[in-house]
Amino acid sequence: MYTGFLHMHKTAVILFLAFYFLKWIALTFNLEGMKTFFAKKSLRIFEMVISTLFLATGIYLMVNLAPEMRSNLLWIKIALVLTSIPLAVVGFKRGNKILATLSVLLIVASYGLAEMHKKRPIVNKEKTVTATTGEDIYKANNCAVCHGQDGKLMLNDAKDLTSSALSRADIEYQILNGKNAMPGYKNTLTTEQLKLLTDYVETFRKK
Repeated sequence: MYTGFLHMHKTAVILFLAFYFLKWIALTFNLEGMKTFFAKKSLRIFEMVISTLFLATGIYLMVNLAPEMRSNLLWIKIALVLTSIPLAVVGFKRGNKILATLSVLLIVASYGLAEMHKKRPIVNKEKTVTATTGEDIYKANNCAVCHGQDGKLMLNDAKDLTSSALSRADIEYQILNGKNAMPGYKNTLTTEQLKLLTDYVETFRKK
């Protein structure tokens, strides 16, 4: 369910950005034809739907986001979005190019921060892991934050573990050394824990 909301949010964000960027072009360059087009009732309804979807899915994702993912970048992004919305409403309604431009810049900046937050490594704050089963080690190392409890979440560019084609050696190498936003665990896992975690990861593609 989380993955579905994530895809809905991404789609809403892209449509939201595109819509307001085109409105900004129409206002900034006094393109009367485009301004008339965006003034249509059907477009206003479309704008309301996209804005609502954007905010609703964003709130759902935020509420269900693991605590480890709530960084300062995320809070700054939320503040920028909440600031940009009233500026956009006032700016476009009154034809104020400065406010409209500022709102668009804040929205673009929030999108950039979202991308930076997405690539931020999820650091394991524990120096050592004391769990003794593969599933417990998986949870203790925050693997479920990006891969999900079922291995299918794929948050922060994480791979779908149910369809992974990596060999056992490659899985162990990635666990130890990390990749992209995933940190390495060579300093926190024992040889036995690495074996148990790898065994557990391999069970996802057998389900």
